[in-house]
Amino acid sequence: MQQHGLEQDAAPPLDLWLENAGEDPAFCEFLSIISRSKSGGEISPPDHQAVNLIGPSDPQKSYLQALVYEKEKSPFWVLVADELRARLAAQELRAFLGEGVFVFSSRDLHLLDAKAASRDQERRRLSILQHLRSGNYKALIVPAAALLNKLPPPDVYDSAEITLAQGDMIEPEDLCGQLSAAGYERAKIADQPGQFARHGDVIDVVVTSAAAELPPEGLRISFFDIEIDDLRLIDLETQRSVSAIREFDIPPARELLLQENHIEDLAREIRDAGEDAAHNALQQGGSREDYERLRMLGSRDAERLQGKILFAALDRWLPLIYKDSASLFDYASPQTRFWLDEMSRFSKQLDAEHAGWIQELTANIENNHALPLTEAARGNPSSVRRWIDKHGSFISQAQIDSAGNGLPGARKLKIGGRVQDHYKGREENLYSDLIAWLQAGHEAVLFTGSSSRRVQIDKRLRQEKIYDAFISEKTLIQGFYWPEGKISVLGSEDLFGIDKPARRRKFGGGQVISFFSDLEPGELVVHEDHGIARYQNLKKIRTSSGERDYLHLKYADGDLYIPVDALDQIRKYISTDERKPRLSKLGGTEWERQKTKARESIKKLATDLVALYAKRRQIKGYAFSPDTVWQKEFEEAFPFEETEDQLRVIAEIKRDMEEPHVMERLLCGDVGFGKTEVCFRAIFKCIMDNKQAALLAPTTVLTQQHFNKLCERMGDLPANIRMLSRFVPEREQKKTIEDLKQGKVDIIIGTHRLLSQDVIFSDLGLLVIDEEQRFGVDHKELIKVRYPTLDVLSLTATPIPRTLHMSLSGIRDISLLEEGPEDRRPIQTYVMEYDENVAVEAVLRETGRGGQCFYLFNNTYKVEDKAARLRELLPGVRIITAHGKMSERHLEQVISDFIAGDYDVLVCTTIIESGIDMPNVNTIVVEHADKLGMSQMYQIRGRVGRSERQAYAYITYPQDKVLTETAEKRLVAIRDYTELGSGFKIALRDLEVRGAGNLLGAEQSGNLGAVGYDLYCKMMDEAVKELSGIEIEPPPPHALVELEVDAFLPERYIRDNGQRIDIYRRIAELETAACYRDVLDELTDRYGELPAEALTLCDIAYIRSFAGRAGFSRVSVRGSDVIFSFAEDGQSDMDLVSRIMTVEREKDHLQFQAGHKPQIVYRQAAKAPKDTAGRIRQLFLAAEEKIAAKAG
Repeated sequence: MQQHGLEQDAAPPLDLWLENAGEDPAFCEFLSIISRSKSGGEISPPDHQAVNLIGPSDPQKSYLQALVYEKEKSPFWVLVADELRARLAAQELRAFLGEGVFVFSSRDLHLLDAKAASRDQERRRLSILQHLRSGNYKALIVPAAALLNKLPPPDVYDSAEITLAQGDMIEPEDLCGQLSAAGYERAKIADQPGQFARHGDVIDVVVTSAAAELPPEGLRISFFDIEIDDLRLIDLETQRSVSAIREFDIPPARELLLQENHIEDLAREIRDAGEDAAHNALQQGGSREDYERLRMLGSRDAERLQGKILFAALDRWLPLIYKDSASLFDYASPQTRFWLDEMSRFSKQLDAEHAGWIQELTANIENNHALPLTEAARGNPSSVRRWIDKHGSFISQAQIDSAGNGLPGARKLKIGGRVQDHYKGREENLYSDLIAWLQAGHEAVLFTGSSSRRVQIDKRLRQEKIYDAFISEKTLIQGFYWPEGKISVLGSEDLFGIDKPARRRKFGGGQVISFFSDLEPGELVVHEDHGIARYQNLKKIRTSSGERDYLHLKYADGDLYIPVDALDQIRKYISTDERKPRLSKLGGTEWERQKTKARESIKKLATDLVALYAKRRQIKGYAFSPDTVWQKEFEEAFPFEETEDQLRVIAEIKRDMEEPHVMERLLCGDVGFGKTEVCFRAIFKCIMDNKQAALLAPTTVLTQQHFNKLCERMGDLPANIRMLSRFVPEREQKKTIEDLKQGKVDIIIGTHRLLSQDVIFSDLGLLVIDEEQRFGVDHKELIKVRYPTLDVLSLTATPIPRTLHMSLSGIRDISLLEEGPEDRRPIQTYVMEYDENVAVEAVLRETGRGGQCFYLFNNTYKVEDKAARLRELLPGVRIITAHGKMSERHLEQVISDFIAGDYDVLVCTTIIESGIDMPNVNTIVVEHADKLGMSQMYQIRGRVGRSERQAYAYITYPQDKVLTETAEKRLVAIRDYTELGSGFKIALRDLEVRGAGNLLGAEQSGNLGAVGYDLYCKMMDEAVKELSGIEIEPPPPHALVELEVDAFLPERYIRDNGQRIDIYRRIAELETAACYRDVLDELTDRYGELPAEALTLCDIAYIRSFAGRAGFSRVSVRGSDVIFSFAEDGQSDMDLVSRIMTVEREKDHLQFQAGHKPQIVYRQAAKAPKDTAGRIRQLFLAAEEKIAAKAG
């Protein structure tokens, strides 16, 4: 067979492998039993006797399924016991079949009255159902629990699915109605799955992908009246189109689909069901309180439905919504082939899932969150078994032939084969075995798990003159040997001893949130010259120059109207706290005084702190040597496949280290996204040049964890690693400090103790600061002052605003890790009023599956009382507390015991915010979440879900408490950004919602509050540039354009005021012909064809800019002529002017007039006032094109 080339990863030759497998008599018999006919290209449904296949290992099972698919080209399902096996089976099948393999995970029913609940899993399942309905897939892996879920009947699903094609006729608002009915939420901008937005003649929709590793898809539908004129896929980050398509099927975004004409009947049934349950409770001895709560449950939910308010706990009424509900089996086509993996394990899991559901339901019924009728919201194991028996033509696969591990009465066949040998450290054996297999006519297949390993293996095999093996970079952990089927498959674990699990693909999380996109009337803004005002609205005003939009600002002593082309002078007011400042007076001197005070204060700060950063950028640092062989060996021992992000970031850091200037880099990566590995590689590079490296961590426990991890990663490589923290005995600490001074220690990992005056390094080359947001400004600067040529790498999941802004201002370099590990699932988040019963139930559910919980109660004085209360409610559950008032050693012991599994629940304060790795903790309950900052809340929630298990977060606030608008925004944002990797976006949103906090220490807070975050940052930026000797560039010159035309963005074109202001700002900033065309493209793409007023607005913006560059101060109309008046300072670009004068089609209309005030007269250009701006724009574009052509 031809050896697989290195240019690209070829698909496995399944046809050849199928032919080889045909030489095994048992496999041939199996194929003949299950064979089915084809007629007219359609394959017949399976109708053979059930088969029990005994013997194959897990990867061989997937291989046999792939061979049968190759023969039949018909989709198949594999029923497996649990989620973990489902994901492994999907990985194996993707290695053989490529794309088109999906996992249909089970869905937890929402029975709690949450304000919000994340629905990622639900939307993914609906996307998969779409593939099942169309037959557009190869394999579906189904864990047992998913077969117990009730689903909408296929006809209901079909009626909710929206199929769109170019040329279709539909009213845009009717389509919006269909999207709402299908469960999509209307938003200002559609950038999250399950959202849609309408902008005039354009509707954007975001659809969840069927495969977890793929990003959501954005669809843009452009209308011409009621005809779909254009369908395009969009980039959700830039909101720009990327490719045109002919048609698109939009799946529903909710499993509970309410039909408009049934809502009244359903509300009545719900109310009646609540009344019946209340009466029954009373008859069975329940209290009057129980009676009222059940009655209220029905009537409140009925009222919500009638008000068309969709709520999280609608699942409790599922049996009433779908009286003839469906199961997943109802979505299988008659041609579907079914495989059953390890029958006995599958059967046990089915029963265990059902028992768990009954237990959960019983608790919810007792707490009045559900009614007995809710039991029918999930199926039962007997109905699944009945379906399997009735279908008959199942193929069961089991490694061992034991009682109950197969289908009763099925035909039994034994297939040969065994698991593959391991060749790590036995390369010679691998080469000799490969040669023996190939000489015997067997296929040899090597799955390396990464392109770099594929290249590496290919090179070695060529050196050994082995050319006929098939090498793939796809991931298969473990292989198998099937001599009768003439194939030997080796997985990455067989070859390298460690598997490198592939990572999920990058989801472009938006990093820039415009500060105007959600500017609402009543919010505060800052005008650079006039101070703090309240934004009222956008107002159209007609002047002598035509109709324009103005921002109406309210000041303490009057109103001010700002033209939209002067938006660069205005910023949204963001402060250090939630207190509202006084409005400025238009005529007063108070604002100028506040600005001066702030400026002086910043100058003082900048001379030490910011000057240090600026100076560090210019200091000649140590240039590290290129990577060594040791470095390569260290990096290859990493037990995971690096993500693209990690490789990029590692390259950025190494490049910084190898250059002769000081590194000052911030690495921002979400919890568990591989920041630690990146910093370990930088540390290793540092010690390879015989320099010392220090890792600073905020807590003793984290220090210990880093120390253990790094020692494990170093293995046998020569390095002296020490730890310095209060947990290390005094005598050892003294020895470490002495050895550090003498250069005997290569790597030191420690807490704040590292910053002590007595810790002196012999030759410190690199400082890594982990969880950077936990250290004060002073802490971090101490060590940098002592070692000015030091390279610094800071790690954080949510940068504090100061760090964030400094990074974005270019004082420091920022690197982003946005890709997460593939086996982590989004955290199922509930935002709800606190309910003690729910909290208890959440703990029981987690401990029942062998996991642990965090219970966050952020009050040091009452945390012990809370733990005592939980011990009362949860007898038998082992509960311990942790808080900041404990001694360091006590806290260390508590956390260590909890990690060791000696306790089930850790009741704690925000101390768990630090990045301690606890993969067994998968449930967190947070009380009083409304008092936590968003970045705090996000990081705390990220402490769970660090394994392949589904994690749960219950974010609660006190009952009957009216939330402030800020707290409400915070809580909803946490629910919105359930996807891993949104820490950076959250930090930016935190700036908007929570205020900038103590941006540069307490002293600066007052100044920041006085002038607002943006203006403060601008002043800071100017101070830095001044100190660094960088010239502050003056703003580009703009001419005054006085044309009597209407120039604005009509409301019918962009309905949302915030977006209109954003686009006004974008238009005001355009400078060149390329910018002009780009803005036009973006507007047409996002909002449809530009109205005349919007086009004129863009024209005027371009004219202002071009005329300014040419040296004109004013563009005005005189009679039917247009006058270009030169600026009095004489700073004209004569090359540009001459290009204007020589534009071929207009040169006869242009006349240069010298004199006291020189000008160019553009004759008859204003003859038709509406076309004037367009004519000037065409003239200027033609001139700019001539310059571009000359430069080209």
